[in-house]
Amino acid sequence: MIDETETIDERKLVVPALAGLHRRAAPFGYALLRVILGLQFLPSGIDKLFEGGAARIAAGNITQLGWFRPILAWAWAVAGLEFFGAILMILGLFTRPVAFALAVELTVIAFWIMLARGAFWTTGGIQVALLMLVAAIGFVFGGGGRYSVDRMLGREF
Repeated sequence: MIDETETIDERKLVVPALAGLHRRAAPFGYALLRVILGLQFLPSGIDKLFEGGAARIAAGNITQLGWFRPILAWAWAVAGLEFFGAILMILGLFTRPVAFALAVELTVIAFWIMLARGAFWTTGGIQVALLMLVAAIGFVFGGGGRYSVDRMLGREF
């Protein structure tokens, strides 16, 4: 678990008058990042589960990779992860295992799908997937944080 109890040293702030704001807002930064990461996945999870997106990625990206069999089962696994995993990430429940699964998915997306298309640091490139990957890895190691269901239950994986 990361240490979210670190105090704000006013002498080290560029604008010391903002120390009160920093003290009040700092504990929510980690939770905000966790919620934003979950919200990034939720729309594509909804699309894949409820609007036919699983069949599209099975016919497109997963088939293109060639090493995922059975293709449709993997497409539905990705759809479930992006929908249910996003909800769990937002709540901070089972944060570490969900973050690990998302990190695996993001690694595949960044390095085997986007990079294979030649999309490095351009529009549609790997930079967003890499940013999300680093955030997911952070949650693998840091857990759900102070404002998570994991913390409320007193148990983390």
